[in-house]
Amino acid sequence: MDQFEAIDVIMLLGIAQGFFLAITLPAVHRNNTGANAVLAVQLAMACLVLFAKLAIYRAGEFWVLQRGILLEPFIFLYGPLGYIYLKRLLEKGNELFRLQWIQYVPALLYLIYLIYINMLPTPVFSDKWMAGEFVVPFFWIEALAVVHNFYFWFLCGRLVFQYRKKERLQLSFVQSSTSFIKLVHIIVGFILFVWVFSFLNSNFFRLKFWVINYDMVWIGIPILIYVVGYYALRQPEIFRIPITETPESTPVKNRLPDAEIKFLKSKLEELIETEKVYLKNELTLSDLSQELNTSTNNLSWLLNNIYQSSFYEFINRHRIQEFLQKIKNNEHSKRTLLSLSLEVGFNSKSTFNKAFKSILNDTPTSYIKKMGI
Repeated sequence: MDQFEAIDVIMLLGIAQGFFLAITLPAVHRNNTGANAVLAVQLAMACLVLFAKLAIYRAGEFWVLQRGILLEPFIFLYGPLGYIYLKRLLEKGNELFRLQWIQYVPALLYLIYLIYINMLPTPVFSDKWMAGEFVVPFFWIEALAVVHNFYFWFLCGRLVFQYRKKERLQLSFVQSSTSFIKLVHIIVGFILFVWVFSFLNSNFFRLKFWVINYDMVWIGIPILIYVVGYYALRQPEIFRIPITETPESTPVKNRLPDAEIKFLKSKLEELIETEKVYLKNELTLSDLSQELNTSTNNLSWLLNNIYQSSFYEFINRHRIQEFLQKIKNNEHSKRTLLSLSLEVGFNSKSTFNKAFKSILNDTPTSYIKKMGI
């Protein structure tokens, strides 16, 4: 049992933080309460499964194993709930999105099978377990669970990809919410990969890998909980209102009175020209709207209809102008282009290069050579 000591610590910490987040998330983050409720349920389920696994490892008793596996149907719920969470978080109008009941049939059938197993006297259960009578049913159940979760992982990835395409039209960089979702999607993908690898290896190849094994699946779950905890507590703004689209065919109407438009324009130009807020790497649409003491919808309307620009284009245009001024001052002779791009507000080389090419239709290096600077 000593080999599980490190895992015990990781799992116990994950359980404690997971239950804490499951309780606090719905209460603390009042935006997107529908999405946060689903996330809280997922965290609670993950913690219960971790606790059951830990109890089974430590107790080593058949009655604990027999009762503990009653939580196994949760493996058919992680995928659907993850997809529901993303739909509620990212799509306007889908704050109460639900899946059809048929998506929960595998979990229900598995639960019925496990209830049957738990109706057996423990001595009978232990004899059947040792005789391998449950091997074939559990093999097909696990195979179905892997396919089921990969299917929803793919759907979540497609949803995130579509959202990021919309986000680039309105934001100056990849927001914390997108970073959070992308990181979680990668970790879940890693957990699924390890799960598939260990499943195939234990049933077919039986090779010994000390790095990639079934224990890594259970280490991955607490790590996932830690990531959620970090973003939820350190960067609560990720639970913001999703990006919305305005149909192109809708006639544009003045959302704001002329006096307020004039005031917002004046204040915005002051923030840009005097305070140079665009130099902040983490500047968001929400941050700028707070500086202007207006809503994000009002700011988006102002940028789209008065400046004929999205937030992404507006902020990056000023960042590129600031960058070009540094080039004219010959700062690039002593410093790298990357360091200059970070100084003017970009948060990565790829974001800077994309914005530069979009605005000047050229690469930074090529542009500097053509200008002979």
